[in-house]
Amino acid sequence: MLLLDGIVLGLIVGLLAGGSFARFGRVSLKGEYLILPLLIFQLAVPRVASALNIPGVFALGLWVAVMCLLVALALWNRRWIGLTIAALGIALNIVVIVANGAMPVSLDAVARLDPTVVPQFDLVHESLGAETRLAGLADVIAIPGPSWHRGVASPGDILLSAGAGIFVFAAMRKRSENV
Repeated sequence: MLLLDGIVLGLIVGLLAGGSFARFGRVSLKGEYLILPLLIFQLAVPRVASALNIPGVFALGLWVAVMCLLVALALWNRRWIGLTIAALGIALNIVVIVANGAMPVSLDAVARLDPTVVPQFDLVHESLGAETRLAGLADVIAIPGPSWHRGVASPGDILLSAGAGIFVFAAMRKRSENV
């Protein structure tokens, strides 16, 4: 949800700054045909792995590989500073996931948002504990809001969202293609 927030904010600020959807629509990225399939694949891997009983280590390896491809794709388009920031956010998430075998989620942060919620972990999420490595990069930031929107995010998630928003904003502007 946080990524969508960054994109929507980028659209709104872009329009308010004199940008246009038409300008955004004319933006061409290197490897842009790969973005949607990679995003769908990384979203599907945890569910498909569970449904098909694929060994967790193999599925997580596939998931990390796809995330690395997304970083490479964003860096391939590094002339857009927003995509470089997004790549850094994804990379931070990859580092903490590889260090722990999954993204640690702070149960304290979850409880701050709603003490009645009991998180359900999957292939790429686990409970943050004393043995967690790089805990500061984990899902430790409680994002308040209405129940349908709140959640727990990592610093990498924040950078990914900010980078996406900055990219959208810059792509909508009338004069600059390389911001």
